[in-house]
Amino acid sequence: MRGRPVHSNGTADYDLRLTSRRTDHALIITVSGDIDLDTVEPLQYALSAAHSDPDRSRTVVLDLSAVSFAGTSFINVLLRARNLLGAERLRITDPSLCVARLMRMTDLDRYFTIDTRIAFASTAATTTGSSAASGTWPLARTGPQR
Repeated sequence: MRGRPVHSNGTADYDLRLTSRRTDHALIITVSGDIDLDTVEPLQYALSAAHSDPDRSRTVVLDLSAVSFAGTSFINVLLRARNLLGAERLRITDPSLCVARLMRMTDLDRYFTIDTRIAFASTAATTTGSSAASGTWPLARTGPQR
């Protein structure tokens, strides 16, 4: 854990950025920087807010291509988000190497849909007969959505 102070407004003085945009069928949250115990709060908030979205059919896509570090607190956030949003509604796209390694080492790649493109991730959930494997990241295992 790093020793930089957390500001009183709840945001940490770290290099973590979240941006989001809505499409007709998805809320895309782009995460960049380090995700650890000191910086995970904004991501938790964004995923909780996604759950509160009145359009519950909207897919929540986490673009993790620019994540430079992911610690164990990130695992907690992913598991809580999956429980909150549901396995079919939450998708991960373009995980960075550190995220992919963490997910593979912990077998989380079996429990999440991992896609290689944002466009695929935001539309696949609305396309009938689509297979998660058709756009799955090459190192991810296709497994049961428990």
